[in-house]
Amino acid sequence: MDYITTANVQLWFFLTLGFFLVFLSHWLVASSLFPDYVAQCSDQYRRPVVITLLGLLAMVVPIALGITLLNILPAALKWTGLVMIFAPILGGLLGTAGLARRIGLGLPAPGDEAQPWKQVLRGGTALALTFLLPILGQLLAIPLILSSGLGASLLTWSARRRAQRPPALPETSHAAPTLPALPNQVPS
Repeated sequence: MDYITTANVQLWFFLTLGFFLVFLSHWLVASSLFPDYVAQCSDQYRRPVVITLLGLLAMVVPIALGITLLNILPAALKWTGLVMIFAPILGGLLGTAGLARRIGLGLPAPGDEAQPWKQVLRGGTALALTFLLPILGQLLAIPLILSSGLGASLLTWSARRRAQRPPALPETSHAAPTLPALPNQVPS
């Protein structure tokens, strides 16, 4: 029979605190390094269901493939499986910085214009506190929020790529070019 000991309580307390701080620090770093990208991800959260479903589709396949590669590849190549697992998670963390920002915009405070990182701090704190709900917080909220972040990242990345494309050249006719007429030269 397992007994609740002080060591067990401290273990779970510090693990939870660690998760809380890791998420919050990723959101703050992302918003300070990529403020325009995080703002665009924040705008993507106008359609939360769409980005969550897109993120789930984009997250399940690489993670399942990464786990499979970890099991079948030799030790020297297992890093490819780890990259396939952690790439969508990092993309999700980058995108959820937009969600933290969006929540922070709903919790305004004086001085936000001068220090926009405080919006992410407030919103991220509120968002990370939702992870504390036993079972539903860790097993449902974290994967869904990371999936929505990946969806927001993918849509933002796609929109930025479309915006950076050079404009299409106008249609030209396929007729042979005409040369300018030469003036008639009359010998004098």
